[in-house]
Amino acid sequence: MNKIVHTLIAFAISFTVVMVSAGSAEAAGFKDVSSFKKEIEYLTEAGVISGYPDGTFRPSANLTRAQAVVMIMRAIGMSEWAGLTKDPGFHDVSPKSFGYLEIAVATEAGIINGKTSTRFDPSGAITRAEMAKVIASAFKLKGEYAPGFRDVSAKSWAAPSISALASNNITVGYNDGTFKPTQSIDRAQFSAFLARIMKPVFRPSTGASSHAVMDVAMESSIVDAVQAPGEPVVYYLVGNPKSLVLLNLVTGDKKVVGLKHPAATIVEKNGNLFVTQLTQERSPYNFMKTQKGIVNVYKAEDLSLLKEVNVSIDPYDIAVADGDTLIISSGSDQGSDAEIQTYNWRTGEKLSFVNVPTQQLIELTPAQDRLYAVTTSHYTGTIRPFTLIDGKLESAPVDKRFFDTMKLRGYTQMTPDGQVMYNGDGTVYALSTDPSEDLAPLGKLANPFTTMAFSAVGNEFYLADDTEKISVYANRALDAHASVQAYGKVDRLFFLEDTRELYAITKFKYEGAKQETVLLESFQQ
Repeated sequence: MNKIVHTLIAFAISFTVVMVSAGSAEAAGFKDVSSFKKEIEYLTEAGVISGYPDGTFRPSANLTRAQAVVMIMRAIGMSEWAGLTKDPGFHDVSPKSFGYLEIAVATEAGIINGKTSTRFDPSGAITRAEMAKVIASAFKLKGEYAPGFRDVSAKSWAAPSISALASNNITVGYNDGTFKPTQSIDRAQFSAFLARIMKPVFRPSTGASSHAVMDVAMESSIVDAVQAPGEPVVYYLVGNPKSLVLLNLVTGDKKVVGLKHPAATIVEKNGNLFVTQLTQERSPYNFMKTQKGIVNVYKAEDLSLLKEVNVSIDPYDIAVADGDTLIISSGSDQGSDAEIQTYNWRTGEKLSFVNVPTQQLIELTPAQDRLYAVTTSHYTGTIRPFTLIDGKLESAPVDKRFFDTMKLRGYTQMTPDGQVMYNGDGTVYALSTDPSEDLAPLGKLANPFTTMAFSAVGNEFYLADDTEKISVYANRALDAHASVQAYGKVDRLFFLEDTRELYAITKFKYEGAKQETVLLESFQQ
């Protein structure tokens, strides 16, 4: 049974539905639809629902139990697996009945039950409680809705399913705090619930903490991203097609520029964007003397190309200092023979280099006089400080410290004031020009992370670790004091000070689905 459920869910994203009526191509114009119009049009175009021959949808008509099962199974794409089921044994559902195949598969998969073991009641109206149970079962929804509904007892058979729908913003209930579980549901309401499952942009705000999915098409292979200082704009790199994208978080407007080579890293400095491009594949046998790469410099406001800098290094991570200094670590070579190099990006002149293990993450202090290099791919984990003077790097003195390689995860983040650095495993380090204090461990966050954003005005920071949970910390605190829940697994976080909004690029995927959908979610703080 579980195998059938998981296999069915795998088709929920692709929408490869074959059971489409002849009238579904005319989705856009039901003459009797006003409420939930976009949701109904979306489902019609996906082949999940269809209207009547007279051009109506009849949105206020009660949905029957058979119709509900057919809609859900069309959304899932069960036609591929119809031959794997058996007769459900209902006396009122024969092989010639409407929805027989869907009812048989849904029953065997445990998505819906009959009224009794021998009676399904296909023409009977489906209630809101039954709707919640069927949808939650079909799409494997889970979650606890703490406020609850005053007309849904915790002991009710439908309570877990209703709570799961509410916690995922599929339903917000009624203004009086009720859910009305015994009330029949009409065709329009059920369509809205189903559309919210299939496309999170249709999900409503909870009202308590404004959370929304922006109606912006996001590329599926985002490589790196950076936020414009003081602006509601982010820039990100896309692997396929190879491109640089400017995205306005508020309006959703985009500008896209194609790239010749695969890009790895992007940083913003003084109104310019610096984008590394790989001109050769990375390899431990690609030694320094054979390495090469490109750094393109763009004007941030319009993505016009200012300069193409050819460098003798396979670019891994980069930083940029005032005075036109570009700092690049190597992504190839082996042992400690790799380098961090500095260039004058306007002239292309190589200024200096230091030997380090390969694939160093680098963080430049706000004063731009000190660089920290974090080893992530070598058996002896280290964090090394360097001074930066006139574009040239030199090793800085520091008391010898041991860093556990397994804990030097591939993400670091320096605080805006340059006094603290966070490592991806959650370890917090002090930063200082005093060798006895520099890189002294200050403790460990309650959560590891792969992305982080700061709010200077709110004196907070936000982090996530490739899950749906975003943890909220007060600056310098080691324990989160709050959390917010995203729909998808969080890949990147950005914070807008002016509007107190947190944005997340997330990857949303149904259980068992073959493809992820990338979302842009926002939270009002």
